Amino acid sequence: MAGKRNQAVVAVISDLTSVQAAQITKEIMVAKSKHAIHARGTIAAGKKEDVGLLIQKGRKQLAKKGV
Repeated sequence: MAGKRNQAVVAVISDLTSVQAAQITKEIMVAKSKHAIHARGTIAAGKKEDVGLLIQKGRKQLAKKGV
């Protein structure tokens, strides 16, 4: 596929069980490895009251990698 690599996807899905969160996490990782082989990313699952912290942690990790 041609085009600039300047797009990103951020999703927050709440009201899941831990099993559902794990399954969605797994499926996202599989889709990323299939469609964006060389892309960098971060994924986190946790309690919905900690969503802000999870997002901040992910942003800090990406900043360290130079993204």
